[in-house]
Amino acid sequence: MHTKPKMKRNAKLPKGFQLSGIKANIKYKNRLDLGLIYSHEPCQSAGVWTQNSVQAACITYNKAHIQNTIHAIMVNAGCANACTGKQGEENCITSTKALSKALHIDSKQILLASTGVIGAQLPMDKILKAIPKLIAHKNSNKDSIKAASRAIMTTDTFPKTFGITYKLTHINNDTADSIDNTNNVDTATPTNKTTKTDKKRFRIWGMAKGSGMIHPNMATMLGFILTDIAITKELLQEALSEVVAQTFNQISVDGDTSTNDMVIVLANGQAKNKTITTKDANYALFKDGLKKVCTHLAKQIARDGEGATHLLEVAIKHAQSLQQAQTLSKAIIGSNLVKTAIFGKDANWGRIICAMGYSNATFNANKFNLIFASKNGKITIVKNGVAMPFNESKAKHILSANTIRILIDLQDGTYTAKAWGCDLSYDYIKINADYRS
Repeated sequence: MHTKPKMKRNAKLPKGFQLSGIKANIKYKNRLDLGLIYSHEPCQSAGVWTQNSVQAACITYNKAHIQNTIHAIMVNAGCANACTGKQGEENCITSTKALSKALHIDSKQILLASTGVIGAQLPMDKILKAIPKLIAHKNSNKDSIKAASRAIMTTDTFPKTFGITYKLTHINNDTADSIDNTNNVDTATPTNKTTKTDKKRFRIWGMAKGSGMIHPNMATMLGFILTDIAITKELLQEALSEVVAQTFNQISVDGDTSTNDMVIVLANGQAKNKTITTKDANYALFKDGLKKVCTHLAKQIARDGEGATHLLEVAIKHAQSLQQAQTLSKAIIGSNLVKTAIFGKDANWGRIICAMGYSNATFNANKFNLIFASKNGKITIVKNGVAMPFNESKAKHILSANTIRILIDLQDGTYTAKAWGCDLSYDYIKINADYRS
């Protein structure tokens, strides 16, 4: 399942952004583990944070500075800087002051992110020594993109990036050209043509890390979204919060919510469009692009679940409310019994119904339909709440594909939601048993 994606040669960052990733030997020798995101111009910023009551020092630091315009984010892998007390907080301040001096910017315009082992202090001597090299390597080329996206990884098996470009319009969507860095395919998504545009293009690009400790009440991961659009801070935060609820909050690998999780979006305005200040057609277009980027990254995190062999997508349709659909889908992909059944290619649909029943989302158990689907076909398992006879061999063949879809029609409303997860394999135990080694 873990096919390493190739970086698109024509993948590019939004205007005005640069990245770098270097080897600082924070935990492991000879691996990229320190990354930088930099904008030439100060950015409007927005963020969402882990809901774990134990929060890393970088979370506390970022919450206190996210209201500022932001120039840079520094990310380290190998050490979470969580449960590190006053020293951990002081290390955040030391880090930003050193980086600000080297970049000639205000330290209050820098955010931090850390990922790795909880309880260890940051090796500040190594980080401070590495900062000049980190800055020297910043660039917008494909090598810098590749290095930065790898520098934020821990147990991930491949970097996760995605970018999309839109043309702004005063009335309706015009065109959207997307670049999928995972599947190495260019696609063009046409939308309603219009005759009146402001002739400006904007780009949204993101990178994320996440493989284990994934069960978000926000986003159990690190996610960084960059855009050159001009938009107010208030609308940027509103769009991010709404999109995260439908994307990163709808994934689960192992049921654990981390201490360090965050998603941050930076908008530097270098697309030179008229600043988006209201929820007009351009705001809707931006939010649509943001959702596409976040959905793609969320699915890749689920696909890269530690030890996973299957990506699992659960789609609930015709629900009475969005909350009902989200709760049901999330309960299914979070069930260890469902995960192990998928690993075993076993159409044990009773586990799915069980998860729906304990989700606390009420539904009519006499009306729903349930289907298993994949590239190998589809099979109806339950119709109008009643089990259907089905061919076990056919079901096993369908569940042998890398991507499995569980389709549930509640036949009771107009709302739809999706959630993404993975199976639970023997390798998950092996990986996490040796995590600190």
